[in-house]
Amino acid sequence: MGILVMLMVVVMMGCTRTSLTARPASGPGTPVPKDVAVVAKAAIPAHRLTQGEVRYIRHCAGCHGADARGGGAIGKALEVQPRNLRSADLLRNSDDELVVRILHGKSLPVLVNPKALPASEEEVSAILAHMRRLPTLSWGQVEAGESVYDSLCLTCHGIYGRGDGSLVSTLPAPPRDLSTPPYQQQVSDDDLLKLISEGKGAMPGSGDVLSLDDRKAVVTFVRMLSPGYELYDRYCVGCHGTRGKAPDPALLDVLGFPSSQKMPPAFDRAYFQSHTDEQLRPKITHMVKLNRVAMPHFAGELTAEQVREVVRYLRTLSPES
Repeated sequence: MGILVMLMVVVMMGCTRTSLTARPASGPGTPVPKDVAVVAKAAIPAHRLTQGEVRYIRHCAGCHGADARGGGAIGKALEVQPRNLRSADLLRNSDDELVVRILHGKSLPVLVNPKALPASEEEVSAILAHMRRLPTLSWGQVEAGESVYDSLCLTCHGIYGRGDGSLVSTLPAPPRDLSTPPYQQQVSDDDLLKLISEGKGAMPGSGDVLSLDDRKAVVTFVRMLSPGYELYDRYCVGCHGTRGKAPDPALLDVLGFPSSQKMPPAFDRAYFQSHTDEQLRPKITHMVKLNRVAMPHFAGELTAEQVREVVRYLRTLSPES
C-alpha cells in the first residue's frame, strides 16, 4: 500500500473519530433484538446539532473527548494525552490562527495499543467488503444523507449507527444498532423510509421536517453503515479518503510529503478488477498492524470554513485555565 499509507493512516482518522471499543457480535447467527430502540413511552424531541458540533464529534471527539477536555476514549490509549481544547490559553489565539493549526496540524508521533487494531480475518473481510463497495456507491446521495443523519440522528444512533450516541444515557432503552448485517438484511428500503418518516416509539418521525428526497438520502447513508465502513473510516480514510480516491499530490506537497514516496492507489472499478481478494487481504492486514501514527492534518478533508465552524463551536464552551 506504500510508505505513505504506513506514515499517515492506520489510526490517524481513528484517533479523531470515536472510541476503540469492540463491536458486538454481528455474524449471521446473531439474534436481532426486537425494536430495542423504540419501546419508550414518550418521544424524544429532535435535536439539530450545529455544523461545528457535528464536525467536532466526527473528527475530534475520539481523542479530545465529547467535552473537549482531552479525555476521549482513544486519547486515553495514546502516548501523549490530547490537549484540553477549552484551555483559555489556546482560545486566546485568533480564529484564523486556530484554523491554520487545525488544518495543518503539528507533527506529533504517538503510540497506540496494537491490541486495539483490527487483525482478525473477520475484520479484514469487513474492510475488504466495504472497499469493494466504494466505486458502486451514489456519493451525492450518501453525502446528502450523512448531513441529515448528523443533524438529526447522530446523538442517539452514533457516528457509525451503533446506537452509542451522546444522548444514550438519557434514553429509556438503547437505540438499535443500524450497522449489523442481520438488521441490514432484514429491513427493506421502504421499511427504513417509513421508520424515518413516521418514527416509532421514542424515535420521532421526520416526515414533517424533512423532504422526501432528504429522507431517501438518509436511507442511502444508512445502507452504507456496516462493520467494514466503521473500520475503513478509522484506519484507511486518512490516505484513501471516504471515496477511495488517490490523494492530491499538490496537497501532499503542502503537508511536506516527498514526491518520491509512492502514492496510494485509487479504489476504483479498474483497481478491483485487477486485484483478487487473495492479493488484497495481506495488504489490508499489513496496513492496520502498524501502530505509530501522527497528529492528523485536516487539509484536504475539511475546508477552512468547515474548520472555522469547529472553532466557533469550541468558543461556545466555557473556557478553563
